[in-house]
Amino acid sequence: MEERSIRVEIAGRAYPLTIGGEEEAHIRQVVTEINDSVTRLKEHYPLTDRQDLLAMAALEVATRALNSAGGEAREQALVELGRLEGLLTSATG
Repeated sequence: MEERSIRVEIAGRAYPLTIGGEEEAHIRQVVTEINDSVTRLKEHYPLTDRQDLLAMAALEVATRALNSAGGEAREQALVELGRLEGLLTSATG
């Protein structure tokens, strides 16, 4: 696995990271989501502490990720069940 060093900025603070080359696009997407959440939270809530903003943004992004992952897993399970049902039908029919 090729490692690379990148620099990301989250809520105005820079963070150096060493990542696998194939992870960069995902990491940059997550950084964008976190920064978007921080901006939205600043506009709608009286949070001024950076740590509070980051904690709430992380909670928001992680919740969205878990909710979407659950949907994908459910969809994959349904596809697999359909495939197994087809195998059972052909074996017994």
